[in-house]
Amino acid sequence: MEMKKKTFNELLNIDNDDKKIIEMIEKNPDITHSDIAKEIDKSQPAVGARIIKLERKNLITKQVGFNIRKVDIVSSIVFISTKDVENIVEKIKDCPFINHAFKISGEYNLLCIISASDLQTIERLIDLCFRKDPNVINVKTNILIDSIHDFVVPIDFQIENFDGRYCGPGCHLKEEIPKFKFQQIEKEE
Repeated sequence: MEMKKKTFNELLNIDNDDKKIIEMIEKNPDITHSDIAKEIDKSQPAVGARIIKLERKNLITKQVGFNIRKVDIVSSIVFISTKDVENIVEKIKDCPFINHAFKISGEYNLLCIISASDLQTIERLIDLCFRKDPNVINVKTNILIDSIHDFVVPIDFQIENFDGRYCGPGCHLKEEIPKFKFQQIEKEE
């Protein structure tokens, strides 16, 4: 017996007008309700009500941040293999450098998107948060060169305060550790 594949309309519980509204807003987030109304042959209040319904279903969301394609901020995709993914998720959930984190299947069980003003900051953060963690088995870092499509990433301005020791308020690394290795050697002498 052949199973019928569900359409997005069925999966998302929307109709073709809803789909058209989503597509129009994706192409032009600043489009007016009246322009949408003309396109789908509905009244402006009907379009407004549909948009509210789609927002409540989380099918239309607003995200503020920087567009990787258009802003000169270094971003990386970091794959992490851990013994206990929940432990690492708890550790990074408030980190201002972690723009997105995903639990994934396969050789690595966590994927993070990390952004900073320079590559050295990203490397230092990865060393502190992941490579030095005994729960982490392996880390693979890829630097994003370019994005084919617009990709908006939220930004937490606390990253400007990174001093090489910890990333901001609530960081699990906040215990006093030397900023640089040679500082520890100088104190010991």
